[in-house]
Amino acid sequence: MMKKVLLLLHPGVEEIEAVTSIDLLRRAGIEVLAASVTSDLEVTGGRGIALKADALLSEVSTQIFDMLVIPGGPGVDALRKRPEVLELIRRFYREDRLIAAICAAPLVLLDAGIAAGHTLTSFPDAEKEFQSKVKAYVSGRVVQDGKLVTSRGAGTAEEFSLALIEILAGPKAAEQVRERIVAR
Repeated sequence: MMKKVLLLLHPGVEEIEAVTSIDLLRRAGIEVLAASVTSDLEVTGGRGIALKADALLSEVSTQIFDMLVIPGGPGVDALRKRPEVLELIRRFYREDRLIAAICAAPLVLLDAGIAAGHTLTSFPDAEKEFQSKVKAYVSGRVVQDGKLVTSRGAGTAEEFSLALIEILAGPKAAEQVRERIVAR
């Protein structure tokens, strides 16, 4: 059965993290639905690149997905204040589904109240916000603790995406994508 992933596109999203995740997961045969958290399908990323979502989050948030992926970027500060996003994260967590966040996006997991008791990583500048609020903060490039997967930033987007493929579709699928894109 094909796995389904919901990826959040938000104003100021880090384009590399969003597009790399979408592209590599789809190469592995994983269905990815990129959803805009705004009322517009077009979302402008942190570097001014326009991205087009597949749907609005408000239209698809009640669907069942195997994983939620949250890219980071300078727009994370605003994302942290969106109650519908925080509730979506809490629902995925309650339902024991996978949640992946990269760059500054792990801060949204903290705001949703699900980071305590977990080991995670994030963009280095966000580290101080996690002090004494999580089980452990580490500087690993990709960190999985139970159903939470976190990563450092744009420079780890490929490794993060390949790790998500391995989790969802197995090591063989991840290796096949790694070979097709000539990754190390």
